Amino acid sequence: MTTTEPEQPAPAERLDRTVTVGPIAIFFTNVNRAMNLRAHSHTGAVTVVYDTIGRHGYPSFADTNAALERRIHELTRAVFKDATNEDIADRLFAHLDGYTAPEWQQWGGHYRLRALHLDVIGVRDQIGHDTGTTRYTVARPHHTEMQP
Repeated sequence: MTTTEPEQPAPAERLDRTVTVGPIAIFFTNVNRAMNLRAHSHTGAVTVVYDTIGRHGYPSFADTNAALERRIHELTRAVFKDATNEDIADRLFAHLDGYTAPEWQQWGGHYRLRALHLDVIGVRDQIGHDTGTTRYTVARPHHTEMQP
């Protein structure tokens, strides 16, 4: 019986490779002036997607993911004043974009923040929220020329 190695993608075919971390549980409060909403709080989750632009990407381990969670919680602890949920997703993306933690250094890797998903879990309240989950996504356009 003859076995063959799986075929490698042709050089012209570029595959997207990502590492997705989460969901990371959060709690946040915002005042949504754009929609005329008073301060109110939500539970939710953040999922982070990194492009892998080298042999290996974001190093997903207990200590690296704990550092990522701490970074997210740094921002979500304070009240978001004059912020829609879209604004909060934008601010979380900006807060993580380019960030590296000391815990990540020993593992190396070549990666870049691609997307952030903010899942806001609703609860029936006086404002009129429903009990479903709404996902807000911020993503950078993918460029096929990325190099480590």
